[in-house]
Amino acid sequence: MMFTSGLFQRKRLITDQQEELLNELRGLIMRLRAAFERFGADTDPSDVRTLNDILEHLDELFLIVVAGEFNAGKSSFLNALLGTQVLPEGVTPTTDTITLLQYGEEVASELRTNGLRVHTYPADVLRQLNIVDTPGTNAVIRQHEQLTREFIPRADIVLFATSADRPFTESERNFLALIKEWGKKIVIILNKIDILSPPELEQVLHFIRENARDLLGITPDIFPVSAREALRSRSTGGEEGEALWANSRFSAVEEYVVDHLDEETRVRLKLLSPLGVAQRLSSKYLQATEGLLETLREDLVTIENIEQQMTLYREDLKNDVQYYLNEIDVILRDLVDRGDYFFEEHIRISRLRDLMRGDLLRAAFEREVVGNVSEQIDQKMHTLIDWMVEKNLRLQQSNDEYIKRRASQHSNKIIGSVGGNFDYNRRTMLETVGRAASEVVASYDKEIESQILADDVRASVAATALAEVGAVGLGTLLVALFHTALLDVTGIMAATLVAAGGFALLPAKRRQAKKALRDRVGELRQQLRSSVMAQFEREVERSINQVHERNAPFTRFVRAQRGQLSDLQQGFADIDAGLERLRKEIG
Repeated sequence: MMFTSGLFQRKRLITDQQEELLNELRGLIMRLRAAFERFGADTDPSDVRTLNDILEHLDELFLIVVAGEFNAGKSSFLNALLGTQVLPEGVTPTTDTITLLQYGEEVASELRTNGLRVHTYPADVLRQLNIVDTPGTNAVIRQHEQLTREFIPRADIVLFATSADRPFTESERNFLALIKEWGKKIVIILNKIDILSPPELEQVLHFIRENARDLLGITPDIFPVSAREALRSRSTGGEEGEALWANSRFSAVEEYVVDHLDEETRVRLKLLSPLGVAQRLSSKYLQATEGLLETLREDLVTIENIEQQMTLYREDLKNDVQYYLNEIDVILRDLVDRGDYFFEEHIRISRLRDLMRGDLLRAAFEREVVGNVSEQIDQKMHTLIDWMVEKNLRLQQSNDEYIKRRASQHSNKIIGSVGGNFDYNRRTMLETVGRAASEVVASYDKEIESQILADDVRASVAATALAEVGAVGLGTLLVALFHTALLDVTGIMAATLVAAGGFALLPAKRRQAKKALRDRVGELRQQLRSSVMAQFEREVERSINQVHERNAPFTRFVRAQRGQLSDLQQGFADIDAGLERLRKEIG
């Protein structure tokens, strides 16, 4: 609900300085409205309406809003101020709509489609200002209270009526706290003082002052009146009328409205009123933006923790792969030691007949040197591969559980009474990441993954060593490679035996055989290490990339929101600072 600016014409002249302040205020409010648009779907629509209303209200006449509970005598107070029975009065709620009182040559009343009743009356006071009578805040029909609460932001000053028979009730205190939030100038009208004795009146005034100061932080102007006696005095006349007028103490509030609220004061309050509303809204959304940024900071910590887990994953892999490879090194060193012993025992004159039998030498080599090396190496490699698969699965599970915990904990982190678009998008992102991680974990077959990884490692070693890819296992593949070393040795022996003086060369050939075996095993060890490490590095990259890919939508959302909200935070902070500076200039 809002006034149409065409209803009112600006009937005041303001100074150049005031015009400059007015334009600056209008500019700050428009910047705030633009910030609301950037805030997007999280902006409360009622806040946008309020901001549009106060922009329009800048060009309207000074507006007094009379508020209070329905039996506080608001209508009788306004009738006394206008000097005649303009509004209906009664002990039950008589004001069922918000009524705008404005000047008009003829008495007229019109109910607008938006629920606003416009009442015109030829009272001089209405030439300079407009007055709004609101439904009681404790009216039986609760939408009256809602209408009143929505109308308060438009007021330049609020006259709050309370009754002498029930002063400053709990519901009145709650309503005044709401008005205070909007930064409004508040004046308290204590009505029906004719039912109190002078001592009782002083007691009630003291009670109101103390409570108002505690609630508002300042002691507002308080006018004790009897609207009923003031209105009676208008129609009585003579000495009796003068006595009623004096007893009503209405002249003080009339003087305040007509004389104290002069042009300069009204202009100042006219500026301060929308400024207070704008400050409340800018402060609200600054706090909301900071709350959202704090949530995003926690999200960034979540992302960083996941990255740390992946760093640890890399380190664990590197250390543990080395451990398993060192165990394979021990197997290979033992093989070399057995080979040295084998050559010492077999490459000698006493074994000449065996040396001449290459098939027997080869069988002895396989039995005494190679032995069950293939099974040992296969077992170590499969243990390593199973560990790798398990680490990968745990990485996926850790990401899954961590994201799910974050999704369940974030809902109460957001500060401010804004809408749910940010929260909804964020929750959707988190749930999507968690669901994707869960699906990966659920579909993980350790046996299949282990077999795939074992095949990849074997193929990598085979390709590097130029050996057969079809070998049964990695150990068998290595044994096949060792046999090439034996062939080298037997070839050396055959060449030696047919050469003149070959017997004298046996020690040298024994050393040559040992070296050939050691070199070949060393070469195979390096091939094995480089192939396994390369394969496992590819595997860890694949695992980490899976996590990155699933987390990417949420990570992008957090970073994009952080940039946008950081700009908004700075914008709201600048507007808030500009409004505060303007308040000091207005005074």
